[in-house]
Amino acid sequence: MANFFKGFGKGLLYVLLFPFIIVGIVLYAVFGLFVFIFQFFKLIYLFFTGRTLYSDLEEDIAAKAILEKAQNPNPEPAKEEEPVKDQLSLYPSDSPMYTSNYSSPFDTKKEIEKEVEDNTPTAEVQEEPEEEDFRQ
Repeated sequence: MANFFKGFGKGLLYVLLFPFIIVGIVLYAVFGLFVFIFQFFKLIYLFFTGRTLYSDLEEDIAAKAILEKAQNPNPEPAKEEEPVKDQLSLYPSDSPMYTSNYSSPFDTKKEIEKEVEDNTPTAEVQEEPEEEDFRQ
């Protein structure tokens, strides 16, 4: 009789807990989907701003500056630092495919706006020859 009640109790627990387990799995899947979508758009934004997912955040950079200032109370005059090259770069700086003179479309737009402000045309406009009427 004791085995019957053990089996009946387990069955009752499974029937009662099954909907909660399913709800938990569904909530976890929805959360995972939102995280996936968020990471996707974050990576797209970081890619087009020239950064990676692994680059330091602004807070990290500020924290490193504070720690460095604490370690070196009398710092030397600030010298210009080279931009940190991404270690995961597709083309290392010694590769023939590497180019350091990247210009973005935003730079070109700024140059065009500057030229318009200066009123300096970039190319002469050629007038089209008049079409002759060959009808007789």
